[in-house]
Parts: sequence; C-alpha cells; structure tokens
Amino acid sequence: MGNFLRDLRYGLRLLSRQPTFSLVVVVTLALGIGATTAIFTVVNAALIRGLPYRDSETLVHLWESQPQQEFPTREASYPDFLDWRQNESFAGMAAYGGGDSANLSGRGIAQRVRITSVTANFFDVLGVGPIIGRTFRSDEDQPNTNRVVVLTHGYWQRAFASDPQAIGQSLRLNDTDFTIVGVLPRSFHFSPRGGAELWATWRPDEARRSRRYMHWVKVIGRLKPGVKLDDAERSLQLTASHIARDYPESHTGTSIKIVPLQEQFVGPIKSMLLALSLAVGIVLLITCANLASLLLARATVRRREIAIRVSLGATRWDLMRQMLTESVLLSLMGGALGFLLAQWGVDALIAAVPEARLLTMPYLRDLKLDARLLAFTASLSVIVGLVFGLAPAFSATRQSLQDVLKEGSRSLGSSSRHGLRSMLVVAEVALCFVLLVGAGLMLKSLVRLLSASPGFETRNLLTMQLSLPISKYSDQARVAAFHTQLIERLESVPGVLGAATVTVLPTIGGNTTKLIVEGQPPPPPGEGVEVNLREVSARYFQTLGIPLDHGRAFDDQDNKKGPLVLLVNRTLAERVFHGEDPVGQRVAFSGSDPTPFQIVGVVVDERVNSIDGRVTPVVYAPYLQNLSPTMSLVVRTKPDPQTVAGSIRREAQAIEGDLSIFGVMTMEELIAGSPATFARRYPALLIGLFAVLAVVLSATGLYGVISYSVSQQTRELGIRLALGANRRDILKLVMGQGVVLAASGLGLGLLLALTGTRLLGSMLFGVSPTDPPTFVGLAVLLAAIALLSCYLPARRATRVDPLIALRDE
Repeated sequence: MGNFLRDLRYGLRLLSRQPTFSLVVVVTLALGIGATTAIFTVVNAALIRGLPYRDSETLVHLWESQPQQEFPTREASYPDFLDWRQNESFAGMAAYGGGDSANLSGRGIAQRVRITSVTANFFDVLGVGPIIGRTFRSDEDQPNTNRVVVLTHGYWQRAFASDPQAIGQSLRLNDTDFTIVGVLPRSFHFSPRGGAELWATWRPDEARRSRRYMHWVKVIGRLKPGVKLDDAERSLQLTASHIARDYPESHTGTSIKIVPLQEQFVGPIKSMLLALSLAVGIVLLITCANLASLLLARATVRRREIAIRVSLGATRWDLMRQMLTESVLLSLMGGALGFLLAQWGVDALIAAVPEARLLTMPYLRDLKLDARLLAFTASLSVIVGLVFGLAPAFSATRQSLQDVLKEGSRSLGSSSRHGLRSMLVVAEVALCFVLLVGAGLMLKSLVRLLSASPGFETRNLLTMQLSLPISKYSDQARVAAFHTQLIERLESVPGVLGAATVTVLPTIGGNTTKLIVEGQPPPPPGEGVEVNLREVSARYFQTLGIPLDHGRAFDDQDNKKGPLVLLVNRTLAERVFHGEDPVGQRVAFSGSDPTPFQIVGVVVDERVNSIDGRVTPVVYAPYLQNLSPTMSLVVRTKPDPQTVAGSIRREAQAIEGDLSIFGVMTMEELIAGSPATFARRYPALLIGLFAVLAVVLSATGLYGVISYSVSQQTRELGIRLALGANRRDILKLVMGQGVVLAASGLGLGLLLALTGTRLLGSMLFGVSPTDPPTFVGLAVLLAAIALLSCYLPARRATRVDPLIALRDE
C-alpha cells in the first residue's frame, strides 16, 4: 500500500508539471469513456436490466404463426386464447387489446386519453401490484359488472396531483362512467402499450368472443417454475394442431410462437443497440491506441530517467507499476469527466428519439446515471488505463543504462518503439475505416429510404385523427352528415387543395382479412390471399395523389343506399386475378356472412404497412358504406401544412364542439417518426458522429507518428540535404513512411469491414453491406485525410537546415 501511495504522489507531481499533455489525454479519454458510458446506459436499460415485474424471466409473449402467408405472424382469436390458457405449462395467461384512445369528458374541456383494455388477471400474471388501491378483480372483465380503471403513475400525477383521494372517483370515458380503483407504480411500463395512461378491463362483444377467424387478442403468459420455453412451445403446438383439425378454414398451417417478453419489448431495436455498442467500442479502442502512441512518445523523453532509476536498484515491476499508476490515474480523471459528459449524452440520446418511438420504449424515460453505472465507468476507466498504459510501460522498462548513454541526445527513439507506434497507427486507421464504412452504409440507406416513394406525394400533406362523442353519434346518419359537412368546410379553407378521410393512415399497417373471389374455386384451408383493408372517402386518392390505373374512383353516391363496391390496388389485381381485369368481378371477405362486393376500379400501389416493407394486396371500401365515429384525416395544402392546421382544427370543431382532435402532424413527420425510419436515422446519426471522432483520432495518431519520425531523423535528413538531396526527395521520403502506414491500415480495414458490415444487413435499405461505391469512396476520403496528416510534418522536414542539424548533433 505504501508503494502504491508513493507511486500515486509521484504520478500526480509528474502530471502537474505537464498540464497541456495531461489535459489532452484527459479530454480524449473523457470523450471515449463518456460516449461508451452513455451507450451502455441505454443498452443496460433495454437489454440487461430486467423488466419491472416479479420473476420477469418467466414471462413470455405468444403469437400465432403462419409462415406461408402474406402476414406470417398474427394475434390470436379470443376462443384460441381460452384454449391456450388451459395449458399446464403456464402458471397464468392474460391478454391485452390494441392501444386505443377515449374521449374524457366531465372534467373541464373534453380531451383524448390513451387507454388499454386487458383481461382482469393481466397485472396478476405480470406480478405488478398497485401503490394505492387495487388492480382488477377476477370478475371485472365479465358483462354486466361495474366498469373500473387503473391509473398509471404519470397520469395520476398530472390529472390528480398525486392525490390518494383519487381512488373511488369517476372518469367518464366515451360517455361511460369508470370508477378509479388503483394507481400503478412509477416503475411500471409495458412497452407495446407504453403510451397508455389508463388501464381498463375489456368487454368484447359476442362476435369477438366466439369467432375463430377474428384475430385481435395479444397474449402474455408466465411459465411455471422449471418449465423451459421450448417445452412450453411444444406443448402448445399440440393444442394448435387440435384447433387446426377442428377449424381447418381459419387455422390450417397455424403454429404457435413463444417469445421471451423482454425480447418482445426490445426485439425491434436490439440490432440497432448492438450496432451502436460495437461502434462506440471501436471508438474506445482507437482512443486507447492513440493514447498508447502518445505515451510511447512521452516515454521516450523519460528513457534516461528510467535507466538511471534502474541503475539505482529499481526493478522492472517497480517501473511498470509506476507507469501504469500514471496511466490509470489519467484514465480515472478522464473517466470522472466522462461520467459527467455521459449524463448529457444520455439526455441527448433520448431527446433524439421521436415521441412516437419513445412511447414504445418507456424504459428509456427518466433514465439517469446511478451508482451501478458509476461503478461501470470506474471499472472501464481502470481497464482503459491499463490497456493504453501497458505497451508504453513494457517498452520503457526494456532498456539498460548503458544503451541509453550510448545514444545521442537527438536519437532517443528506438526502432522497436517506433515500430510499435506504427502498428498502433495501422490499427487505428483500420478500425476507423470499419467505422467510416458502417456510417456511410447507414447514411446511404437512410437517403434511399427517405427518397423511396410510398406511392403518393408526401409534401404539403397534413394528417390528424378525429373522434366523435359516441353518445351523440350512435346513429350512422349523423356520422355521415358530419363527414359530408367536414369535407365541404375544409375544402373551402384558404390554402387547402383537398381533404379526405381514411380508417388507418398510410405506412402504419392496419386491419387484414382474406379475400374470396366469386367464380374462382375456393382456396384450400389455410391458404388464400390475405389483404389489408382500408375504408376511405371519395377523394382520398385524389388528395394523396394516387393515380387510378383503370375503372372508376369512389364518389359521393357510394354510400349506404348504393351497391357495395371496392377498389383494389395493382398488386392485388396481379396476384389474385392473374392477368384478368378485376373490374366488374365480385369478391367477399372471409367470415360467417361473406357479403359480395363489386370491384369498380384499380389504383396504383401505395405502401400501407411501412415505408421499407414490400407492397401488399390492398382493398379499399367507401367510408360512407362503413361509417365510424373515429377517423383519420388527410389534408393537402398549398402552403406549409402547419400554417393552416389551426384553421382546420377550428372548422372541424365548429361543426362539433366535443370533437377530439389528436395526432396532428405532417405526413413527412409521420414517416420520419415511423419505426422503419427511426431504425435507420438514429444509428446513422450516432455512428456518423463516432466515425468523425474516429477520423480525428486516427489522423492525429498518424500525424504524431510521422512528426516523431521526422524529429528522430533530423541528422539523417540534414546529411541528405548536405549531400545534394532536393526538398522534393525529402518530401517523398517522409510521405512514403505515412503512405505505407495508411495503406496497411486501409488494407486491414477493408478485410475487417467486408466481414463486419454484414452485421448491418438487417438495418440497411436498398444498399448492400458490401456496396462498392461506399467502400471505394470512403477509402479515397480516408486516404486523402491520411495524406494530409503526413504532408504537414513532411513539409516541415523539407525546411531542415543542414548546418543546424549537423551542429546540434
């Protein structure tokens, strides 16, 4: 302990005598360690830290799987869920519905709140209890029982100022009174419904309770102690085979897929987080290599001091311990500053996540650095200090006093030490190239995605969602009258070029069903074409700019009084009718009462599921033939959509004062906040920043090596110039050393990148992981930066005065 304290005091004195050197090292370390800590904080919250439920490792999510279908994964039907929950592999099984919104009235101005409906045992299966009140009783999801609701902690704070007296109060939701029975803990989150403010028991109607072909139930389960996931899945497959045998029309070819609940939560962003972890790890390695090279140069200056200490009895271990103490001390200082930077970095990482995506990642909200992360930063700092300090310490102690005294005062370097610094620079350039290529591929993928056409013009298109009060609009005639008046008034607003409604906005997905074509032989059980279904108003295609291929579009006569009609997209026409003209043909949807519809037109494809997904078969039905008090609105404007958003809102609420309007955003904002865009924009931004930092560090390292080489060859360069060498020869000589290092690094980096970038394959859109233009272009860019880093010290070498160089020696 005494030796350690003596080494620590000596190290502090030495570092204080070189404040510039110490500051450069500490700041460099702070950037590397701070970035690593910030990324690890996010990764820890998403992938490492357990879910906020009791024994969360036993919780799973269940899906039906039909690999041969257009949509291979789907929800269960309610009867399926009832059969599954009898399985003996599970201690409990619960279900939840879609994330819905409800009109909240009776508490001042009417507002829209997010609510999720669940089975009564939902919180029991999760193992979550309330902080006050209770959760649901077992009978509260049955018909003819009182409606109850549980509040999230955040909503309880906002709406009730954390008042315990909220328990027992009433909330009027969609004109139905709900009694508040409990408040959930602050730590509770459920990612698939991360934006839910209220939780209620569901009341499915008789049709949803009884029909096997209505797939709308999302199921979670808790495995019994000792039961493995594979065993539970095999057990449930037997149940699935019995269901398929009894209901072949809807379940032939259906199996069951079980996913750990944490994987279900983070699956969509897991590859992105791993890519960011790899990227920041590369930056940290480059940082270590850069600082090791810097300490090697510093150790050269100290060779005489070290040799003298050896001659006075210091052992190699004493010297290594002293130098490692100094490097760890520097690293801890950098780590302390990095920890402070990491909190800012975490806030910046979360702020860069669009609100729509953050709702699906509630575990990132209010993320703070804690004692556990402080311990991680401290451990990382020690490891980094040992890594970048070991090579200089080992190299500096491999010398004798006799060797040092034989060296001239201007020849303090050794070829072995110079070779080690050169190898470090080669490694830096190689790792930098890997990171640069990864960033280039991600940026090119993002550009391709944002330039991809969704099948309509996205500019100057405003979107929003509307919900009418159910008590006033239970009569569909009133809904139709509101809709007609709404479109007329909106199209008269200055700057509005067109307005239309649709059940689900583009690129979001939505309802699917199977199609039956009249006159064609029925498909075998479990087969048939599954299609997306949209209800749209008459001028939907005109407003979005989706061309009509042939036939006719909808008009105002396509209402409840007219014949049932449909439009289909081009993909459906080609896949279902195989070259025949679908216009005039009749189709129906699978179900207990397949009513025929006549196809009256074909439209050009739009991407209804995601901007990066394949085009799927779509059918469009007239909104006026299937009215709903909830709808999405799209408005084409001449000026910036946000400049007329207020006028549109006022016109809509002038028709119905209790109308709820929410989700107001432009189509470009909707696409920018979509999962497909986020999965590419976010890592492209961060990996790009890491790549810039890596380039700066690598260029600095290369510059340092060449500068060091020039300083060690001053006598040789002076002799060459005295013997008649011209300045251009000296420039070529020095530049040649840098070119060899840069070329070696690029060659090694190319091999690493060809392998490493394949890990990005699932995150790329329209770009190959080995895209030649990206590899070549970035290799040229990095080579140019490397040449500039070499040119600066090489130019200085050409200015050596032979007389001064020879006299100094």
